[in-house]
Amino acid sequence: AQGHARSGQASRFGAHPASTSPPFPAPTSMAAVGAKAETAAVPAAAGIVSDKGASLEALHDWRPKGNAFGDSFRNYDDSKRQDIVQQTYYTMHTNQTVEFGKDVRDRWLRFDKGEFTIMEAIAMLDTLVDDSDPDNDLPNSIHDFQTAERIRQQWPEEDWFHLVGLLHDIGKVLALPDIAGKDILPQWAVVGDTFPVGCAPAEECVFGRKSFEANPDVADPAFSSENGMYTPGCGISNLMMSWGHDEYMYWVLKEYGCTIP
Repeated sequence: AQGHARSGQASRFGAHPASTSPPFPAPTSMAAVGAKAETAAVPAAAGIVSDKGASLEALHDWRPKGNAFGDSFRNYDDSKRQDIVQQTYYTMHTNQTVEFGKDVRDRWLRFDKGEFTIMEAIAMLDTLVDDSDPDNDLPNSIHDFQTAERIRQQWPEEDWFHLVGLLHDIGKVLALPDIAGKDILPQWAVVGDTFPVGCAPAEECVFGRKSFEANPDVADPAFSSENGMYTPGCGISNLMMSWGHDEYMYWVLKEYGCTIP
């Protein structure tokens, strides 16, 4: 993993130079577009097919049978954490607008929040429990190590993959005052599934279209049609996604020259 990133070296947290940024910065590599970080790392490999014709999902029983509460995963109907999870998503779907997305990128993609080692950033996550997660109520610092170890156990030769597991939630420092300072963000602007803004929300979003009813962009003809402000077929790199920890960590790693595949 040291070939990709060194935990003892400092990364700068904190708008990408205009010459290197797409119009609406959107993750196209490590960050999970439209998927929770928690499910992005391991399931991403599930579609890979071995030379024997079997998928990795069939070759490796890497899926736990239930979540931390003994429930099925991603239960958004009646989970043990239903109230806080539903409140977080409804608030997110109300406030994640095009205007908010532009403003928060301007404030956070300057990389001016200081320099911290990877281990320092993970330690700060001792104080953060993800309010969008129906499956776990442990601090994200613990979850980072659990994810990395689970991946290492199943794919011991893929050192870069172990590192992805360790890094995948560090972007949640957006919600921590020690790094964010005056730009600290509430969890609805940090955690949870991401989605394109500037167009009509899909029913497949967590809690469906009804959770977007109070979003002002839904009432704006420029943003409320199926394609909204986009040209059909424009490609994912031209979408503005709802802002969150996945995209932020993508830009931090890119700025720092990380070589994760």
